[in-house]
Amino acid sequence: MAPPPCPQPQSVDVITGFITPATDTAAPDSFAGGITVSVIDTVENEVVRILESADAFTVQVEWCICGQLIQAIDGCWNVSLYTDDIDGGTPRTTGQLGTTQQVAVTSVPLTSVPGPESFQRCYSLPINFPGGTVVDGVYNLLVVITLSTGPCTQPPGPLVGDLLGYAEIPVLVFYTD
Repeated sequence: MAPPPCPQPQSVDVITGFITPATDTAAPDSFAGGITVSVIDTVENEVVRILESADAFTVQVEWCICGQLIQAIDGCWNVSLYTDDIDGGTPRTTGQLGTTQQVAVTSVPLTSVPGPESFQRCYSLPINFPGGTVVDGVYNLLVVITLSTGPCTQPPGPLVGDLLGYAEIPVLVFYTD
């Protein structure tokens, strides 16, 4: 095996997936989705994988749905963040990070938006956290997006089956300088 290049190009790739009711059909492009997540150090205003525990940060979640069947989508997106410590340290920040955020979505009549634009809808949600939210350690960060029927309320209404977006940052480090 060849040694890694030095310097090695940095990657901030995430593990992602978006499951829709059309995922298992012969026409998966009739309703599809995509998602990504990044952590932004608000002091340096840059995407990071390591940041000081005392610094504020933003988790930026972006997702799109596309296809000929998306006009009828109506309800409430539920966006939840979870951390899992992977270094076994104590104390630790594990479980849901913050509260579930909600984004209303309403159906779009097919005739209201002509052309390809009617077949794609995108969303962007910055979730801000103050410094000290996460204790020092090594974590996975997971974003889960579901769609519930009806208006946005806490707790969310019944979920739409077979609809799930997820994105995972496999390594995120918080430290004290």
